[in-house]
Amino acid sequence: MEYKYNKITLSINGDDLENEKNFITVDDEKLFIYPLKEEFLNSKGGNSNVFKLIDNKTNIEKAIKFSNYFRPKTKKESKRLGKRYNRFLSEIKALYEVKDKYENIIQIDFDGIIEINNKEFPYYVMEKADTDLKEYLHEHQDLDLQERFRLCRDIFHAIKNLHKEEIYHRDIKPDNVLLFLNDETFKWKIGDLGLIQYRDTDYDDIGEKIGPYGWLSPEAMNKFLTEESSLNFDCCIDNQSDIFMLGKLFWFIFNLNAPIGLIKESDFKTEFSNSSMLFDLISQMLCYSKSIRATTPDIEYYIDHIAKELYI
Repeated sequence: MEYKYNKITLSINGDDLENEKNFITVDDEKLFIYPLKEEFLNSKGGNSNVFKLIDNKTNIEKAIKFSNYFRPKTKKESKRLGKRYNRFLSEIKALYEVKDKYENIIQIDFDGIIEINNKEFPYYVMEKADTDLKEYLHEHQDLDLQERFRLCRDIFHAIKNLHKEEIYHRDIKPDNVLLFLNDETFKWKIGDLGLIQYRDTDYDDIGEKIGPYGWLSPEAMNKFLTEESSLNFDCCIDNQSDIFMLGKLFWFIFNLNAPIGLIKESDFKTEFSNSSMLFDLISQMLCYSKSIRATTPDIEYYIDHIAKELYI
């Protein structure tokens, strides 16, 4: 799919984001940039920063994500710079491909380029979430079993939709599951596709850490620790790696912690008549070897049976 950049300018004023001096100009209209939350000035990841974007005429809030890496102009500029830049473009491309196709994946509005010190940085604007899964569960610890299980089911289907498009997310964690509230309706969506990978595309460096500590799949950890040594461990981070991270996320949804190492059913603090089946599903998703790790059809089978048990 083709997409077009809008050339815009960004007013940079250090950390002062409260005085309406930081803005982008799109179609001769100023859209002002503010911190996502008052307690911190930005939302910074390894490859990007996210801010709140407000049209002061309509008070409509969006989110804007800037790449930390500019477009390489010469061969002297490192290959790593080019890979990081292209990774951000892949995120934009993927979001356009799923736009209006799947309601459980964050929706992009438009994208563009900012010019800073004669360097071009890509950005895109998207819908702004009200909160994320981590914050929501900590604030709603009395959430019932049915709602927790619906969360698991909805997130699984979002990742399944990405896999239909031959896209691997590779950064599944509570912070990247976003809640949108509209007229008292709840909609959970998968966000932050900054580490996605298409089936036949590779922007990874040898030995690069792909994903967040505590949520990494065995193959992602193998890549980080052993790939440079050519020890022939599985370092391919793919759809089965997403399933491993999903297993950790399912556990978190019910227990508010991340499973590390060998898990036992006695550690799974969830009580309903068929909790053993849910534990069995998660333990299969967390298998070290991909060859015996749960697959998408396996997960669908378990989800259907547990949903009947919970009258969902």
